[in-house]
Amino acid sequence: VAAAPFSRPPCDAGEVFVAVSGRHFCAPAPCSDDAGCAAASKQPGTLATPACVLQVSSRVAGTAPGTFAGQRYCGLVCTADSYCPSGAKCTRPVVGSGKEDINENPMTHVSRYLIPPDDVKGVCTFKVKKKEMKSLGESVELNFKPLVLQTMKERNILPPPGVSTEL
Repeated sequence: VAAAPFSRPPCDAGEVFVAVSGRHFCAPAPCSDDAGCAAASKQPGTLATPACVLQVSSRVAGTAPGTFAGQRYCGLVCTADSYCPSGAKCTRPVVGSGKEDINENPMTHVSRYLIPPDDVKGVCTFKVKKKEMKSLGESVELNFKPLVLQTMKERNILPPPGVSTEL
């Protein structure tokens, strides 16, 4: 039985094994906008909405096979774990840590008073055990940049100087 996209790895043919903040899922083919995600099915009982909100990390773009700078993928956008498929967690970008690369997560220097962490949208992901990783192969590292920029725009927060808003 074929699994729906956005499921726990291993991935079916035509899906991509991706990682976001150290957690994983099977993404459908790359997207250019939300319309490209709408056709992707999701597991029954999943409330999260498919959207083109993840981007290949600049650390691996062009070096990981089949990737390039600005390449985007669909994710299931959630606001809580209950929106996700069974066994998944709503993984959110970090707000105000100051520790992440600002071009990977422009919210790293945004005050938690402007965007409380509980108000930040995330994507549904699964924890993959280390012993399973060997059989799954290399994952494509993604970041939340498109989702973060969308959230900042909704709240009228400008990205810090020098941060590219190009996706």
